[in-house]
Amino acid sequence: MRIIRCGLVLVVSALVWAQDVHPITGRRYAVTMSADMAGWLTRPGREEEEQPDEALRALGIAKGSVVADIGAGSGAITWRLAQCVGPTGKVYANDIQPRMLELLRKNMEQRKIGNVETILGAEDDPKLPPASVDLELMIDVYHELWHPQEMLRHLRQSLKP
Repeated sequence: MRIIRCGLVLVVSALVWAQDVHPITGRRYAVTMSADMAGWLTRPGREEEEQPDEALRALGIAKGSVVADIGAGSGAITWRLAQCVGPTGKVYANDIQPRMLELLRKNMEQRKIGNVETILGAEDDPKLPPASVDLELMIDVYHELWHPQEMLRHLRQSLKP
């Protein structure tokens, strides 16, 4: 009987996993955007659709701040954050895809921006230093999180007290 129950648990678990649905919330997981689609992040019209400069201005990010761009992709917001915090500030550009971070580094080099540090995170942990960040920003990212509770727990630990 015990073997049958274990077998049923494995079958049900496999079915849930195969459907890409969170087993507790029932929420469908979004597919993480691959670096092959990075052009979408800098597509024509994004400026008008999302107005990133206006949004960042509204946040009132202080010069010298330390901010984290979670799910930074190719850096469409990262370079703006780097300008907001100025040369005495710092931006942690976080992503779980090494190829996205490579695109981001090239983007920062082309713009001659030196106050950005890239961090390769994990699906459940951004790998930011503890108590090091004044502000964390996620734009079009949360819906892609496969482990949102764990990620948010780690993000909270990264914030300065």
